Amino acid sequence: MEETKTYSVSEINSIVKQLLTGPEILRNIWIQGEISNYSKSHQGHIYFNLKDPKSLIACTFFSYSNGRYKGKPLENGMEIKAFGAISVYEPRGQYNLNISKIEELGQGDLLLQIEELKRKLAAQGVFDTERKRKLPAFPWRIGVATSPTGAAIEDIIRISKQRFPNIDILISPCLVQGDGAPESIISAIKQLNDPKWNVDLIIAGRGGGSTEDLMAFNDEKVVLAFAQSRVPIISAVGHQIDSVLSDLAADHFAPTPTAAAEMAVPEMELIESGLSEFEIRLRTALKNQSNNLKEKLRILTNKKVFLDPRSMLNDRILQLDEINSRIHLLGKNYLMSAQNKFSPVSTGLLTSFKSQLERKKKEFQLLSGKLEGFSPLGTLKRGYSVVRKKGKKVVTSPAQLEKEEELEVILAEGRIRVSYQGEIQ
Repeated sequence: MEETKTYSVSEINSIVKQLLTGPEILRNIWIQGEISNYSKSHQGHIYFNLKDPKSLIACTFFSYSNGRYKGKPLENGMEIKAFGAISVYEPRGQYNLNISKIEELGQGDLLLQIEELKRKLAAQGVFDTERKRKLPAFPWRIGVATSPTGAAIEDIIRISKQRFPNIDILISPCLVQGDGAPESIISAIKQLNDPKWNVDLIIAGRGGGSTEDLMAFNDEKVVLAFAQSRVPIISAVGHQIDSVLSDLAADHFAPTPTAAAEMAVPEMELIESGLSEFEIRLRTALKNQSNNLKEKLRILTNKKVFLDPRSMLNDRILQLDEINSRIHLLGKNYLMSAQNKFSPVSTGLLTSFKSQLERKKKEFQLLSGKLEGFSPLGTLKRGYSVVRKKGKKVVTSPAQLEKEEELEVILAEGRIRVSYQGEIQ
């Protein structure tokens, strides 16, 4: 039988701590209950139990976390919701909740309203990452929409001027909490979007605060003003664990106004360093390119075409003459070949044409002779004549004539005029 290992108390507490602090669900957890056994140390750390009717859990609210709490003073019997991580205090083997954030009970409805609005705006595409724009790399003028008296504006100006002393900062003051804050924020953003101010980017926000303090940045119209800003905009609502809806709608968001200024304004030293490096790289590239071009020029100028261009021209002339001679010879040979090929045929055709022409000539002469025998001219040549009156009417009987009437007599080789003297009996 194997001997069971014996652990020390410290070892067991260490194992338990590892087991309890590992799961994600125990490192980011909300617990609701009633405060009991409340106490606060001289260092500002707060200790109490959070209980419900059946159980309780020890809680620690260290000073670095409870300093951000702006709600009602904590006290026994107070109903709260606490956010934090489960941990183990090994010396006493006691697990507890390390609180980073507290909300008074009743704020749950407020958070539900925010969640409901968040879902509504998300469905409209207000938070879509595709519509997020890049910030200009070298802004010349930045606009700031925030309280003119808060620490946020001081941080933004200080950090911006440290990073780039020549940066131009245009402040559009507004209320950042309380009544009228949403309308004031919307107006400030609208002013900075006016093209006449030539603002390259906008930082809008405030320092941290409780959920109630930041509610203006969860207002639907304010969130839409962030989303619809013509100028790229950074939401800088700082010092809060949960982001506000304006963070989600803006092109970028920063956890603090200081971080927003660092995000928006480039460091002049880095720019100068980058420009110097770029200048060196550019000079090197130009030098290499110049050397390459010189080498190419050297190679080209050493080519024969540049060294002895007339020689190359003469070579080309000789080549051209040779080509012309070949073409002429080829043409001559082709014509001779064609002539030899078609000469017998042309001779036969010519002989046949002459024979047909002679035969047709004889046929024509024969027909002409026959035709001449039938023509009036042939009849006249045999001694006959034609007698006509002045009106060209042919006379065929003496009865058609008057005494002394002039007549025209057509002979084979001319015409004569005669006068009718009477009929011969």
